[in-house]
Amino acid sequence: MRWSGPPVGIARVEAALATAVLARPDAVLAVFDREAAGFRLLNPTWQHALIGWSAHMEEQDDDPARRGWRAWVPSRKPVVARLERWRLTWPAPFAALADAAQRALLGMRSHSTPVFDGAGQRVARLAPDLALADVLPLGAGDVLFSAGSGWSHGDAAALARMKARDGFGYAMLCYDLIPITHPRYWFPEAVRRVRAHWIANVPLADLVVVNARCIAEDLGRFAADNGLATPETARLPLGYDPPPAEVTAPLPEGVAAGRYALFVSTIEPRKGHMTLLRAWRALLARGIPQRHDFRLVFVGRVGWMVEEVLEALAEDDWQGSLLHLQGIGGPTLDALYAGAAFCLYPSTYEGFGLPIIEAFARGKAVLASTGGAVPETVGGLSPCLPPDDPAAWEAALEVWIVDPAARRPWEARIAEGFAYPDWPTAAAAILDAVAGLSPMRPATAAATDGAASGAANPAGAEPPR
Repeated sequence: MRWSGPPVGIARVEAALATAVLARPDAVLAVFDREAAGFRLLNPTWQHALIGWSAHMEEQDDDPARRGWRAWVPSRKPVVARLERWRLTWPAPFAALADAAQRALLGMRSHSTPVFDGAGQRVARLAPDLALADVLPLGAGDVLFSAGSGWSHGDAAALARMKARDGFGYAMLCYDLIPITHPRYWFPEAVRRVRAHWIANVPLADLVVVNARCIAEDLGRFAADNGLATPETARLPLGYDPPPAEVTAPLPEGVAAGRYALFVSTIEPRKGHMTLLRAWRALLARGIPQRHDFRLVFVGRVGWMVEEVLEALAEDDWQGSLLHLQGIGGPTLDALYAGAAFCLYPSTYEGFGLPIIEAFARGKAVLASTGGAVPETVGGLSPCLPPDDPAAWEAALEVWIVDPAARRPWEARIAEGFAYPDWPTAAAAILDAVAGLSPMRPATAAATDGAASGAANPAGAEPPR
């Protein structure tokens, strides 16, 4: 709902789950509203746009200093926000005037209000009163499912009061506990908020959905360390969008089909970009990429605490062999996947690893890591290397660059053994597990905290226990 960047991570999963919710007669989408101290339904007029990345909702402002005469301001950028409201709600001729005025204002100075995407296309930025509709009543036959970043947008105290009063079931999706298990990769305030979120929510949850066994184990250790009962869990894999039958976009300038390794990931400190850069620099010193006209391609937006990676990317000694792409569209990403010789995933720790199965779905072998859930997701279909051993990555990269035949057995394993569900199937399984909390088929299963973003043996996914 509130995500205004490119479709990544949790927001992508939320969007897939929300799409599945819209197809179910027993489910609706809702968002926690601070002012209502409860959940509000999505406005049917906007829910498809909100799920489909062509709209997002402004943050709800709970700063008391902005009350009173400033209450009419729906954004920290009041002029742009007010013009956006007029553009979305006024009759066409007046909306066009608001559009022109907003474009002129944004053209005069840099503005952080995201009303255009990376390609310059309009993205509707909705005030909460436009995006949301009626308050959602919840009762004993209902299950509330939180599938988003609850540590940022939820209110555990309000949820506890509502649950005690109304008796609904409560399920959560735990992507990972990385800010708690690996706090060095996060800012201290984020670590504090995530820890407080799970301490408050674990006792409330009737079911926690995880996507890997290691995350269920992390959750159990966290509960024990904090004197909490281990919650009931269900282990269910995430899904993927099947690749298009035909690639329509050209490859970006500077890359040739079959002549690059592809790493798709936000640049975050735990993702392993520095391991790859150290390995690649060693390969360049020995002339391996140059002799084979081979490149390393990173695709992903810039995250946080990655100054070292950005400084390394800015160096001029890569000899044209390293590309970092961001803000590209889906067709270009499809072209990059299709043209890659192989893919990479060196992450230090993951709760699943969506790019791995997206590469597998295209028949691409992956040099993956041993970090967290990555080996579970890989499921024996590709090699897994220590994420903190650049020498091991250098050696593996050299073999796959110099001898493409070395990749063939892994590609054959993928062709024979890849069996992950697509998104409609995976999302339906997750929602069915959540709906099963009620002794009767629930009247409402609400996906919250964002309208709505294994491996060779996904049948090994575990039911609730």
